[in-house]
Amino acid sequence: MFAFIAAPRSFLFPSLSRRSAGMPQLGSFDDDLLAVAAWQRIALAALPALTLAVFAVAYAQGCYLALPLVMLMHFVFTVAYLHDVAHGSAGLDARATHWVLFIVSVLVLQSGHAFRYTHLHHHAHCLEDDDLEGAPARGGLLCALLIGPLYLPRLWRESWRKIRAQRDRRWMAAELASALALALLALWATRWSKGPLVYAGMAWIGGWLYPLATAYLPHYKPGSKPLEQARTMRGAIVPALFMNLTYHLEHHLYPQVPSMNLRRLSHRLDPHFAARGLRPTQVV
Repeated sequence: MFAFIAAPRSFLFPSLSRRSAGMPQLGSFDDDLLAVAAWQRIALAALPALTLAVFAVAYAQGCYLALPLVMLMHFVFTVAYLHDVAHGSAGLDARATHWVLFIVSVLVLQSGHAFRYTHLHHHAHCLEDDDLEGAPARGGLLCALLIGPLYLPRLWRESWRKIRAQRDRRWMAAELASALALALLALWATRWSKGPLVYAGMAWIGGWLYPLATAYLPHYKPGSKPLEQARTMRGAIVPALFMNLTYHLEHHLYPQVPSMNLRRLSHRLDPHFAARGLRPTQVV
C-alpha cells in the first residue's frame, strides 16, 4: 500500500562505516570499550522481563495511564538488548544467541532472527536502495508514520526471501508462529482477564513506531558524507533513558561495542568528530 522511498539516482547516499568515514580502528582506543561486567550483562538481559512484570502489576492494580510509559520502556530495553545480541556483543555463544533472539523477540510479537538479518544488512548497506530497515530515513516524517503497520511485515518477508541458512529460517518460522500463538492465547484469555490482550495490542501497535524511532530519527536528514548518515545525541538524561541508543552514529561506526559502553566511546570519538567538523546534537 505504501512504498518505501528510494534515494534519487542523482543523489546516492555514501556508505557509512568506520573505514569509509576515515575513523581509527577500535584497537587504537583503550580495550575497555568491549568489556562489560557479568552483572551488567545479567541486568540488561533481565530488563525486558522486569518491565513485562511491571506491566502486569500496573494492569492488575488499575494503573492504566501508566501502561504506555511502561510499554515504551519495555520496547527500549528489548531493542537495546536485541541490538547487542544481534551484533554478538552480549557475551552469548551461538546456541544461546538463537534462544535469546527467539524468546526476547516473541515477547513483543516479533522475529529476532528476521531483525538480526535486516539489521546487519542495514549496517552493511546503510541507506542504499535495498536497505529496507533504513528506508524510512529517505522519506519524510509523514511517510515514516504511514508505513508503520506494514514496516515489520515487509522486513519479515524480506528476511524470509533472503535468509539461506535453513536453521535461521526454522527459527524465524518458529518465532512468527509463536508470536501468533501468543496473540491468540491472549484473545482466549479474555474470559479471565483482558490484560494479556491489552499487552498484545500495545506490542503490535508499538511496532508501528519502528520506522520513526529506529530509522527516520536516528538517520534524520542524511547528508552527502559518511558521517552525515546517522545522528548522535549527547546528554546526561535522554541517552540514559534510551539505553544509549541515541549514540546511533557511534553504533554504526563501531557496532561491536556493547550498548552500555557507547557513551564512553562517544567521549573517545569527540576529538575525531571535531576534526571533521561534526557537532553532536545536545539534549538534556
